[in-house]
Amino acid sequence: MDHAFGIIGLAVAAFVSTNLDDLLLLASLFVDAEFSPRSIIVGQFAGMAILAVASAAAALAVVMIPAGWLALLGLAPLLLGLHRFWKLWRSQPPKTGEKEFFGPEQLRWQSHPSAVWATMVLTIANGGDNLSVYIPLFATQRAFIGVYLLIFACLTGIWCLLGYFLTHHPAFRQKLKKYGRILVPFILVGIGLKVLGRLVCQL
Repeated sequence: MDHAFGIIGLAVAAFVSTNLDDLLLLASLFVDAEFSPRSIIVGQFAGMAILAVASAAAALAVVMIPAGWLALLGLAPLLLGLHRFWKLWRSQPPKTGEKEFFGPEQLRWQSHPSAVWATMVLTIANGGDNLSVYIPLFATQRAFIGVYLLIFACLTGIWCLLGYFLTHHPAFRQKLKKYGRILVPFILVGIGLKVLGRLVCQL
């Protein structure tokens, strides 16, 4: 029993420590009118599944992915953030009666393939820490890889709920509604620069 709790605690610690910034990414996507909640959730699960399965495969094959290659993933959020800055610069502030950046329309649950794809790519691009932690963890705990994958799937669902909660809590909603349009590009560019910074450190 103690061993089981130890595995669960280790899985939770590994997930939380590598996904704190991913929670901020999720919240920023939930306030983006171009992403529906369903698209974000599906994309997040797909991205985390790819990261976890890739980590398991690398651990079983005893392969380490060079940090420099992982850092290049930062180009995805960086380019998307710069694109959002361009759209923000060209757009006009919403007039009275126009659709809000963050409002009732965010409750729609239609899924759009491009939004799912974008969320998945951003999740993977922000997953360098995940791979660097999961691969050695799985390599030393091969018998419990399936258990870790199941726990990570449950925690991904909890992470999505937390990200959605942050954007709908009264304490945050009005501020996000007011500043969300400006906040999203900064978050994306910041994540991209952070990931690319690893590549610079390797040079």
